[in-house]
Amino acid sequence: MASSRAMLLVMCSSLAMAVILSSTSSSAVMAQLDVGFYSKTCPKVEQIVREEMIRILAVAPTLAGPLLRLHFHDCFVRGCDGSVLIDSTASNTAEKDAPPNQTVVATYR
Repeated sequence: MASSRAMLLVMCSSLAMAVILSSTSSSAVMAQLDVGFYSKTCPKVEQIVREEMIRILAVAPTLAGPLLRLHFHDCFVRGCDGSVLIDSTASNTAEKDAPPNQTVVATYR
């Protein structure tokens, strides 16, 4: 029951964020991503993401908030680029190694 509510919260929050961002976005960023965008290259991507989110939130429902935060911070400024998943180098500390991202990124290690 709690995992269903957490999943619903994540979905509703993501939808609300998408609506807000699309209504306030400037013309400098013209995202072309929509449902079905990967229908030819990865036809089941939406289903895969949904099932994986359900699986993760069933195990750790408290990750709903941090995942939403991670998505927001990764996507807000220049669009979703997955930069929080890039490893640090000797000359550069990666975004995923920043203290605020440790709770969510640790899930993917």
